[in-house]
Amino acid sequence: MKDAANGEISAFVQTAEHQGGYVWVLTLVDFGARDVKRSLVSDEIYATSAAARDAGNARLQGMAADA
Repeated sequence: MKDAANGEISAFVQTAEHQGGYVWVLTLVDFGARDVKRSLVSDEIYATSAAARDAGNARLQGMAADA
């Protein structure tokens, strides 16, 4: 899911299974340089993938607002 873009740099929210639940993973990718700039993983574990994705999207929107 593509959530934010700036030129060839995009931020994505994904979910991953972890300890019987799910976490969100935010990844910042520079497609021009073919480089993963940064990945963040939530400390909190969510019961469903959808809950983790919603929380990740909210975190990404909050970070975009701070920029």
